[in-house]
This record gives sequence, structure tokens and C-alpha cells, in this order.
Amino acid sequence: LKSITASLLLPFIAMASCQTGEETTDAEMRVYCAYSLPAVILLFGGTNWENDGLKRCFLDLIGNTKNNSHGAGAEGQDGGVGGPTDAANSNIGPPLPVKRCLASSVHAVAHMLGPDVASKDPAFLAAFEKAFLRDPDEAIRLNVLKNLASFLGSLTPGDGPGRRNAYLPMLHSIIMGEDVLGAAKRRSASNPGVLNWRQRDAVARVLPDLIVLYDANLNREFMWPVLKTLLTDSVSAVRENAGWSVPVLLRAYASGSAGNEKETSAWISEVTVWLRETFLDEFCAGDDSISSSFRMNRNSSSRRLKKQMISTEGAFSKRQGYCRILAAVALATRMGEGDLLDSGNLASLPNNGMGGMPSTPIDPYGKMSTYERDRFRSILLRDLLPPALEMAVDCVANVRLTLTKCLKVLPLDIRRESHVEEVLSTLEEEVMTWDVGDMPLNDANPGGILGGVAGSLSGDPPDAKATGGSDTGGVIMTSTMSAC
Repeated sequence: LKSITASLLLPFIAMASCQTGEETTDAEMRVYCAYSLPAVILLFGGTNWENDGLKRCFLDLIGNTKNNSHGAGAEGQDGGVGGPTDAANSNIGPPLPVKRCLASSVHAVAHMLGPDVASKDPAFLAAFEKAFLRDPDEAIRLNVLKNLASFLGSLTPGDGPGRRNAYLPMLHSIIMGEDVLGAAKRRSASNPGVLNWRQRDAVARVLPDLIVLYDANLNREFMWPVLKTLLTDSVSAVRENAGWSVPVLLRAYASGSAGNEKETSAWISEVTVWLRETFLDEFCAGDDSISSSFRMNRNSSSRRLKKQMISTEGAFSKRQGYCRILAAVALATRMGEGDLLDSGNLASLPNNGMGGMPSTPIDPYGKMSTYERDRFRSILLRDLLPPALEMAVDCVANVRLTLTKCLKVLPLDIRRESHVEEVLSTLEEEVMTWDVGDMPLNDANPGGILGGVAGSLSGDPPDAKATGGSDTGGVIMTSTMSAC
């Protein structure tokens, strides 16, 4: 390292602010420097990056010339070229490829620095917020959002400046657009302060990893409003990816506030009630009368009930979305199936220093404890499944098909409940009558939303495994299916 420091480090740092007189050459040098900077920090270690000059290199690359302006200012006073040149360059931002490259690696730099250095470096934290997270360029902010959980995970937990919790209000306002939408809350593609659908999709994908970084109270205050916004987004891909955060949030509630059973039940009920009201509002309007008739004579009156249920335009996609969320909760319950923790009560669970409450794993979909699995079983049977089972008489065939696929990924003990088994059997018999050619209707992956997880569960009965490799977002409506 001594020979590298003596011969290569200083020329490398100089690349961040080189001035050859040729703008293209200067821009290329900065791009090469930005691309290699994380590797150089890894080589020399992040704990001493300020003394090594790598911090100055990082700040120069993002256009912060104030860090070393005192030296240039001294030369400028003597009539040298440093003062006017730096003043001119300070008004010109760094090349976009440089900031895009650094935006993709700033989370890795934070991990190399370590929580003690990163959380106590105001210049580095300010650069993350102002130069990356609030940058109007779409690609820069998208790269930051994709690795947002990794960056926050590198900071010291807790409250206070530079700590992890201090960023929650800022993230909430950026994602929700409160700073730029105004009272009218009108979004515009020409407004760079508003997240576009790709950026919202990146937030939806990273949200499970963000939820596990915070306790139940902070998740309810900041993450739950964000999740509600994403679940009702105008873009279907955003809604589908956001659905995977529902079981993670429920698990955070169940584990994080396990010491207060009344509070836990109230928070979980808040989520499940909102899901039913949002996704099944029009479907549930007559669900009491339909439910009683449906249970009295399912086979003889199913076609009549379907005709009674008038589908509002767009409402069927909400009901499909509800089924997909149900499948996500079911699959989260089955993670580590057959290899559950031996802990039968909260006292034997790992402690995270929060008054004996069970700790939340870093993996949002890690295997559940016995307590968590029992809690999720209760959520499924009591809150989420009853309205879903009523969709067995839905007037839209694709809703019934999605429900069939989602019921197949339920935990085996829930699938064997008499009322669930009866509905699933009825739906499977109906599916067998559909004329859809070679399309795999017994696919356990409804519309591709379950990804590759559905087929990888251990100990799954043959009827719950995906039998086809291709995703089927729906089926081709035929005369036979229309008659149903």
C-alpha cells in the first residue's frame, strides 16, 4: 500500500478535478475515477478515507468544490489561474455519467466507511440527500432508490442526526410528493420532483427491505402510508410489487409490538380492514346475502349468483389484486415450512434489546417462528380468506381463475379446512370445463406475481406446484367461459 500511495493515489485523486482544457477529456477522466472509486476505498479502507484524500475525491466528483476551495482561493488572490477557473467550474455541474455512476455505488461506499464514519460525516450525508436523492435526473434518483435500503442499513440505528431514523420523514415526503405536489396533489410528468412510475416501482421493490429496518411504530407512521399509496398506484406493476410488502408489514406489527396484544391486534386489523375496503368495496356491498345463499346451495345456484353480481368497470382488477396479496401473505407464512423455529412462545425468541420482544430478521421473508406463524394463520382464516372465498361466485372468470391459483399456495393445514377445501374443489372442477387449449390453468403462480417462489417451496403437494414455465397473466375468453 505504501508504494501505491506514493505513486498512484494522488494522480487518481487528481482525476476528480483535472482540467486539461478539453471538456471531453476532463469528463472522461471523471467517469473513470467515479467508476473505480469504490474499489480504491475498499483497498485503503473507509475508516481513514478523509486523511487518504478519498473523501475530497468523492466530493469533487459530485461538484462540491467548497471542500478544497481554500487552497484555490489563495492562488486566485495572487493573480493565478486557480481562482477564476474554479469559480467558473463551480457553476457547471459534474457530467451526468459521473453522478449516475456514483449514485449506483454510494450505498457500497457507505458500507465501506462503516456506521461510525458514515453516520458522523455531515458532508457525505448531505451529498447523499442533495446530490443524489433529490436530484432531478431520473436515472440518478432511480439508482439511489434501488439501493436505498442498503444505504440506510449502513447507518447507525436510532434517532439523532446522521442516524437511520432521521431519514424517515424525508423519505416519506419525497416518495409521497408532499414537497412538490402542493394542496391539489396533482402529478405531472414535467415536474422532476415527482417520482415517475419506474421510480415508484423501485420503491415498491425495496419497501420490504426498508420495513425490516424500523420498529412497528415507525412503520405504522411512515411506511404504512407509503404502502397504501403504492397499492393504489395507477400502474399495475407498481401495485403488484407493492403487494409483497403487506406480509412484511404484518410481520413487523406482530413481532415488534408483541408485548402489547391489544395494540398489535388493532394495527393488524387496520391493515386488513383497509385492504377489504379498498380492493373489495363494491364487491362486498351485497356479500351478506350472497354468502348465505352461497353456503346453502353452492352447486345449484352458482350460475344464478354470478349473474346477480354486477362487475363495476375496473373493479375486477382490484379483486384480482386482493387475491395476489392473499397469496403473498400465504407464501410468507410458508417460508421455512417444515423447518420452523423450536420456540413456542415469545420468551424463547431472540431478543433485540427492545424489552424482550422478538427480533425482526434482516431477510424480510425469513422463516417464521411458531408465534408468528400462528398469528399469520389467524390473519388468513379470520380476516383475509372469508371475503376471498366469496369470489368463487364472481362474475368475471379471470377473478375466479386467480382465486383458484392463490388458494393452491395456502399452507396445507389451511387448505384442508373444510370450507376452503370445498371452494377450491368447486373452482377446480369449473376450471376443468374451460376450453383454453394448451394453457396451464393449474399453475400455482397467478399471473406471474408469485415469481419463482411458488415452485420452490419444500414439502408442497403436487397440486400446489407450478407445472408450466411460462407466466399466464390471464386466459383467452372463450364462448364456454363467457357462458359461465
